[in-house]
Amino acid sequence: MAYVRTGGMSTAARRKRRRTALVLTALTLMLVLVFVYAVAYYQGWLGGSDTAADTDQVTATAPPLQPSDVRVNVYNAKGEPGLAGRTSEELGSRGFVIDAVDNDPQDASIEHSADIRHGPDGLEAAELMQQSVPGSELVADERESAEIDLVLGDGFEQLAPAETEQTSEPEATDG
Repeated sequence: MAYVRTGGMSTAARRKRRRTALVLTALTLMLVLVFVYAVAYYQGWLGGSDTAADTDQVTATAPPLQPSDVRVNVYNAKGEPGLAGRTSEELGSRGFVIDAVDNDPQDASIEHSADIRHGPDGLEAAELMQQSVPGSELVADERESAEIDLVLGDGFEQLAPAETEQTSEPEATDG
């Protein structure tokens, strides 16, 4: 009896060749899918690459600067005796931390309401102070601390009225 070979290849060899083809096809398909997913992710098609929204959320949840976080020196450049002292007492009652009260060490001539001198770290504190002093101007300097100087000028009359905090308590419901 003679053995007949069909197709010139054994069954085991055909299975091995088929298995290799399936594995290579699956790996190629997975590689293509990973590439498509990466492109979609970085293009923002999947919504996972929206870092601007994440940054906005972090910024929005940061607590605002409070007067108790602000250290301020109050200087009198107007020449009116006791002006810096009275103003510093009012600022202290509003929660600002008063450091020095004196005549302006730079002996500046300020025609408007006031100068608020600040360094890069004190910009937010200076902007908060500017809300209390109408007509004031921000003046950046080279200081490295967050402390600010309020220098009262010739146009200074008084601080802006203090904002009255209205606390609303939950109303009781009958029920």
